Amino acid sequence: MAAAAAAAASMYAACAAVHPCSPAIPFLLPKRRAAAAVTLGRVQSRNATHRVTCFSSGGDEVEKESYSSIDNSYWVATGEVDTFSKYSGYIAAAATSEAELIDEYDAQRIAAIYKRRPFLLLRRIIQIIFTLGRWLAFRYLDSLSGRSDAMFKERAGDLRAALVQLGPAFVKIAQAVSSRPDVIPPAYLDELALLQDRIAPFSTDIALDMIKNELGVPVDLIFSEITLQPVAAASLGQVYQARLRPNGQLVAVKVQRPGVRAAIALDIFILRILAGYVIKIGRFNTDLQAVVDEWATSLFREMDYLAESQNGVRFRKCFGKLSDVFIPEMFPELSSRRVLVMEWVEGKKLPEIKDLHLVEVGVYCSLTQLLDRGFYHADPHPGNLIRTYDGKLAYIDFGMMGEIKQNLRNGLIEACLHLINRDFEALAGDFVTLGFLPASSQMSDVSKALTGVFQNAVSKGVRNISFGDLSGNLGLTMYQFKFRIPSYFSLVIRSLAVLEGIALSVDPNYKVLSSSYPWIARRVLTDSSPQLQSTLRDVLFKDGSLQTDRLESLITEALRSTTGQLTGSEKTAENNAKLIVKKTLMFALSEEADYVRDLLLDELAKGIDALNRAIYDLAAATLYSNIPMPLPAPTTIMEDEDFENLNTLRRLSSLLSEKSEEVTNLDMVKTKEII
Repeated sequence: MAAAAAAAASMYAACAAVHPCSPAIPFLLPKRRAAAAVTLGRVQSRNATHRVTCFSSGGDEVEKESYSSIDNSYWVATGEVDTFSKYSGYIAAAATSEAELIDEYDAQRIAAIYKRRPFLLLRRIIQIIFTLGRWLAFRYLDSLSGRSDAMFKERAGDLRAALVQLGPAFVKIAQAVSSRPDVIPPAYLDELALLQDRIAPFSTDIALDMIKNELGVPVDLIFSEITLQPVAAASLGQVYQARLRPNGQLVAVKVQRPGVRAAIALDIFILRILAGYVIKIGRFNTDLQAVVDEWATSLFREMDYLAESQNGVRFRKCFGKLSDVFIPEMFPELSSRRVLVMEWVEGKKLPEIKDLHLVEVGVYCSLTQLLDRGFYHADPHPGNLIRTYDGKLAYIDFGMMGEIKQNLRNGLIEACLHLINRDFEALAGDFVTLGFLPASSQMSDVSKALTGVFQNAVSKGVRNISFGDLSGNLGLTMYQFKFRIPSYFSLVIRSLAVLEGIALSVDPNYKVLSSSYPWIARRVLTDSSPQLQSTLRDVLFKDGSLQTDRLESLITEALRSTTGQLTGSEKTAENNAKLIVKKTLMFALSEEADYVRDLLLDELAKGIDALNRAIYDLAAATLYSNIPMPLPAPTTIMEDEDFENLNTLRRLSSLLSEKSEEVTNLDMVKTKEII
């Protein structure tokens, strides 16, 4: 708060130095300040008259007199009100002095707070059961009366309204599935998508007071303009467009919804209790309470807007220079736990414009986050991914982030590599490394089970594998061998599942693994870590023999990320064939391919040595057969290993000659057409 006040003061001084004769900023000239009182968690505001400098629909500045703290055409048209405060505001009123002050997730502290309030806990449980049970009852009555189809869209709207009433925890769960067109019916998908930024907002008067209290300075000292109503509102907060005083830069100002911490803390406490019962009754191998704790930890971090601002700074530093990716500037000095200021981003939601190229950019960026840096965006739902007007993919929310250690990142790469190459024995070991299986598991039995689960899916080829194919019979195998989902992996699954859902909304036949494997192949071929180099050697060599087909597959896939997708046209095929040969040679000579080049040179040296031995034996045998006098037969110096090395040399030679032959054949076809 002190930092924000100091920053605001310096901004004020800078503005005054530039415009010494300018009058007081015409931001907010209150005739009557709104008096607000909190009763049972509801904010009740008496009418207030404000003259506010705001933005008209055309973007021009106008002075507007407002008798209402909310004036947003969307919410006025729909007639929606802040139902969370209306139906769940009692939680904050009953526990605001403690639960609202929790900075970091602490399961024991939350349990201590709500165990002392059994009636509040009981009231919330009854509310959840009644709210969701009412919706289920209507769905059941619709099915009995044969009106399910007719009432389908209306019931989708009812479910969204019920989730908003129950609050942010339920909205967050719904957001996680709101981008899965392969799982959620279209009518429900449309309604749940509104949860991303179209939840009824709370009072702007309260938002302005919160900005002032959190930053410790008057609002008009920081901003010269701010919209009269929020431009977007979600489960945790709402966003206003504003303009910084000193330089006129447009910024987004996010203000946290009052009472969300207390409501989320209580709902997480209930979920932990429920998870404990499910583990006992269902005999789950996964520690569901640990999964809830992992999600809750990330959710509490998301409610800390100062931490989000710092996440954004780090994210921009790590990924801001990636091609076609835009990360907005953050202003940590003007942010606090409940107020966030960041650069304004113009554009449209990614699923709305059906841009498959930017989906590919998102996949590449996510792989770089997950497997390279280990710092990743754990909540890439459609509301957080924007296509800017200059065609870039912008990330605009950094509240829910995840981190994954280096050994686990390498383990994920190894698992994918072993899966594609059908090395299920090694894949079983990867599951132990990643924490899915206990070390005491019988690896041979697990390997056989995984072969049965994945064999058919992998046989389609890497470019045709979908997550649905892989998950076919995995559930039974997971239960049989006591698989458990590590707590860290829950956010990874969420991130990948949401991203795949966005991709499927653009292209129903999209395969995320197909787009991911080129990145993984290139990483394995070029990484300098001993762990991945050892994995590469294990994949390429079997019983001491180089598997050239696997090497060819890895190089081809690695180059696919730089040469692009092949098309059916002859011109494109010709260009790609030539480019692949060129890229292969460039790759083999590059510094990043040092380890692979050393392996190949070693194999070539062995092959040439074996070839010399074969030539010697052939020459000796030829000479012996042409001498007319009887002499002892020459001793063969070729050994079994030499025959294997000679065969490897032949396969390596054919690998490059096949690519060259493709180019030659294309040139011949082109020449015949010209003739």
